[in-house]
Amino acid sequence: MDSGINDGRVEPALTGWTRRLAQGDEEAWRWFHQRYYLPLLRYASQRAGNPSNASEIVQQGYLRVARHVRPFAAEGDFWNWLCCVVRCAAVDHGRNASRRLALLEKLAHWRAAQAPEDAQWPAAAQPASALVEEALGKLPGDEAALVRRKYCDGWSTQELAADLGITPKAIENRLARLRERLREIILRIQ
Repeated sequence: MDSGINDGRVEPALTGWTRRLAQGDEEAWRWFHQRYYLPLLRYASQRAGNPSNASEIVQQGYLRVARHVRPFAAEGDFWNWLCCVVRCAAVDHGRNASRRLALLEKLAHWRAAQAPEDAQWPAAAQPASALVEEALGKLPGDEAALVRRKYCDGWSTQELAADLGITPKAIENRLARLRERLREIILRIQ
């Protein structure tokens, strides 16, 4: 086995290196890094949905190797174990990313609910802006009123449904169609 370390000594068998890894030997970790980092990085890139996460996944894999490595006699067995460690680290990384995303979405919804009504619209998207008003002016009066009540006055879907005597689902469908029409009108105006 070629360790890549040129110190003139004959490298011990894989069992010796992996035993030294388990003991936390610094030279064994240099050997391990030189020999396995790039192959593990390539493997993590294939396993990760986003290759930019590969180095973080390998880093997590290194932590698992440090905690759980045991002596291995066969190179194939060691490589299979390393692949399993990196695969599990990639799954955990994806799961944690999903959890972070869900948490950020909850935080955004919470912040939106906590914001004062006049802060709901960013300055560039104020409903009173000329572009929005012009687009709303191109809708029939009842449709423009529905959009204004929902997005400017803050009526809930249930309140709108009760006022119009239809189901909340019908209001949601109507609003979805109106948003699409407004988007088309704004694109034509610009």
